[in-house]
Amino acid sequence: MDDELEDLPRHERRKILREQEKEKQKRGGAFRRLRNWTVGLLALFGLFGGGYWYYKSLPEISREDIISRQGLHWHPELEILIKGEKQEVPANIGIGAVHKPIHTHDATGTIHMEMEGLVKKEDTKLSKFFEIWGKTFNSSCILEFCNGSNGTVKMTVNGQENKDYENYLMKDGDKIEIRYQ
Repeated sequence: MDDELEDLPRHERRKILREQEKEKQKRGGAFRRLRNWTVGLLALFGLFGGGYWYYKSLPEISREDIISRQGLHWHPELEILIKGEKQEVPANIGIGAVHKPIHTHDATGTIHMEMEGLVKKEDTKLSKFFEIWGKTFNSSCILEFCNGSNGTVKMTVNGQENKDYENYLMKDGDKIEIRYQ
């Protein structure tokens, strides 16, 4: 074919070569479109498949365990008394480069519960605050004071005795008092 083209005038040769190149591009373009569609469909199936797998791998949460689906902003108050002496709940517990959802801003004993999205009962346990603070609290101990001959741990919530201790689910406006006496 190249020998035949040499016999033609220059402008004819260019025209034929351009047409041949266009034909090659058309065939290559169809292949590219098919490849692009295939890659796109595979990516779409991968995305949906991955999403489905992720959804199925999430632990099931019963409705009874959900407190809020849209977050919450609550402020229970905590007072700790050891042998009648009030203990300070320090400012800035849980405040740092990343704020914990349960924290304090000042030393008044007000606990700030600022949670986004889905909030489960487990998230509002009083033990969560003590974990963030790095202090001990359960039915046997408060701070470094444990049940024994020197005293016992007692807890009231809103003036009523409460035996849930670390498992107590805090609520907005609660007045939580923990005594060792």
